[in-house]
Amino acid sequence: MLVSDIVRRNAQFFGDKEAVVVPGGLTRTWSDLEARTNRFANALLGLGLTKGDRIALFSPNCGEFLEFFFATAKSGVIGAAANIRLSAYELSSYLSYVEPAAVLVHADLAEGARTWLPDVPSVRHVIGFGGDHGCDLDLEQLIARARADDPGVDIGEDDVYQLGATSGTTGIPKAAVLTHRNAIAALHNWLAELPIPERGTALQCIPMFFNPGGPSGLHPVLLKGGRTVIPPAFDPAEFPRLVEEYRVTNTTIVPTMVQMVVSQPGVENHDFSSLRGIMSGGSPYVVDVLKRAREILGNVLFPLYGMAESYSCGAVLRPENQFTEGTEQQVGWLASLGKPLTMVNFRVVGPDGEDVPHDGKTSGEIWLSGPSVSPGYYNMAEETEKSREGRWFRTGDVAIVDSEGFVTIVDRLKDMIITGGINVFSVEVERVLQDHPEVEQVAVIGVPHERWGEAIHAVVRRRPGSALTEEELVDFAARRLTGYKKPRSVEFVDALPISATGKILKKELRRQRAQIPQNA
Repeated sequence: MLVSDIVRRNAQFFGDKEAVVVPGGLTRTWSDLEARTNRFANALLGLGLTKGDRIALFSPNCGEFLEFFFATAKSGVIGAAANIRLSAYELSSYLSYVEPAAVLVHADLAEGARTWLPDVPSVRHVIGFGGDHGCDLDLEQLIARARADDPGVDIGEDDVYQLGATSGTTGIPKAAVLTHRNAIAALHNWLAELPIPERGTALQCIPMFFNPGGPSGLHPVLLKGGRTVIPPAFDPAEFPRLVEEYRVTNTTIVPTMVQMVVSQPGVENHDFSSLRGIMSGGSPYVVDVLKRAREILGNVLFPLYGMAESYSCGAVLRPENQFTEGTEQQVGWLASLGKPLTMVNFRVVGPDGEDVPHDGKTSGEIWLSGPSVSPGYYNMAEETEKSREGRWFRTGDVAIVDSEGFVTIVDRLKDMIITGGINVFSVEVERVLQDHPEVEQVAVIGVPHERWGEAIHAVVRRRPGSALTEEELVDFAARRLTGYKKPRSVEFVDALPISATGKILKKELRRQRAQIPQNA
């Protein structure tokens, strides 16, 4: 099965049913989407692009994003959605590496795109859409002139469908090669875990440039003839109204967004009874947030673990394993990844190359394999080789496994702090600090230290109205952590740098604090 078969099949069996809805804007049926994506694909081929060429997309969430996914799937032209939050230098660097022959630019971002487009020499065509864009080519005109029949390009399951940009938390993003096989396997993984009705409704909440074609672009709701509702951006105050109006059954949302939604005044007065399953990732849930979310949204959260290289597939903490009360081990599972998804092979491997014992103490690196795992990085043979061990993808995440098989991340290999020659997992310190009732958000990093090499530094956002001091928080940590693990310093900030997927950008924190002297 190919990604393009989704729209072909739905046009046959759900032709007059809604496929794409943009609130206050366009609505397209599956028949509309089939014809329009045929035209879109033929338009790309008519410009001289061929199977294997790349086309980048620079756009906020919009209806054309979904059309882009299906048009690339039909034409064989490889899609490469760009992160619109990157700087001009980062964008030109990433796209110069990807080498797109064409770039699709939304009118709202066209002026900004002109600052970096001249630095991407591979671009032959700049295509504007969505309003007054000022580009040489217009997407609607190209589509109107193109044929509506299937382009008929010979495409196989192992052909490349999209290039999925990695999160870029350690530098300029790499491009994970994502095939049709990867995409369909990922959709089936989620379909096996999530309650999804026929003709359900997926609400698009996270940026669609993240993991192109993944949970933010093609939701498993579509496999059963469902529709995607695409607002221009996530708004926690609008979320309840949209769920009610469109009877949303499924969505993808990160824990910080869930917390924002359930903290809205009067949110309990809205009807969330249509919700069936919410994919959620990026960080674990704390007990208080999960309790509040269940009160408001229902027992519908499915925290997932994955990355661009695995098409967002890895592990899931199923609702039946989400304990807010129980034994210490059971409540501790909230901080875990849960267990592997149905079509994912999963190992936690120690330095000796052997699986770690399930003792909840011994740490190792998470390795993944399965049909959703990318074959490698685009044009990066050395990086691909370093990330592989035979058929296994090495994630760089360090984890432990408890006696019941629950996997808990204790750090990233690159985020580990080495202080006085001792390894300290930053995540362990963060979890302790996060337990303080006045801490809203926290990131722990290593900063230069004359004596210890690195010192543990906590960057903290306090809850509104809090007067929490550095001394109080360090004392709180000291009662729960051994001496060498407690923070040597605490910095209070109004906001932490956050990626499009809700992850704290420790790379940015380390860069900004590289010269902080730590003499304590």
